[in-house]
Amino acid sequence: MLTVSEKIYTVTEYFELEKTSEVKHEFVEGHLIEMPGEKKIANRIAGSLYALLLQLLNQEIFDVYFQDVRLSTVKGKRYRYLDVMVVPTIDDEDEYTVHQAVLVAEILSPTTEKTDRNEKLKEYSKIPTLQYYLLISQEEPVIELYRRNGAIFEYLFFTDKTERIDLPFFDVSFTLNDIYKKIL
Repeated sequence: MLTVSEKIYTVTEYFELEKTSEVKHEFVEGHLIEMPGEKKIANRIAGSLYALLLQLLNQEIFDVYFQDVRLSTVKGKRYRYLDVMVVPTIDDEDEYTVHQAVLVAEILSPTTEKTDRNEKLKEYSKIPTLQYYLLISQEEPVIELYRRNGAIFEYLFFTDKTERIDLPFFDVSFTLNDIYKKIL
């Protein structure tokens, strides 16, 4: 990921810039990080997860967002764009930003994997409403799941396309094949 400039931006400046920018930026404590384009396969995997979650979840309770809605991970300090996220429908105080993510998913790429596994994992795990963080490979059918269990996050690793991935908070499950079908 590329920091755009050494200028330190205020949150207000960032919000105004994002309204007219042709390129999305994440905001990390005053620094803007340009979000590069992605491979078609990453887009297809994210789209597949988005469509699956729309099908599985109660749309009266949860909204599912795909790539262009930002998440406030540390209010006033850090704002991120996710590949896919699920939030309660009551999280509607801002038309561009959500604050109460329940599930977040990142499609791993060589340029973002280190940040997704380290920095973002730490940020996301501090969101009180977050129940699930999915890391999804675009190289092979692999999903890593961090699932809240009380005060801790447990780590689960899935490689079998027929194995069920349970999301008990939503009372739903799916398989890797549901995500990767016709992709990998």
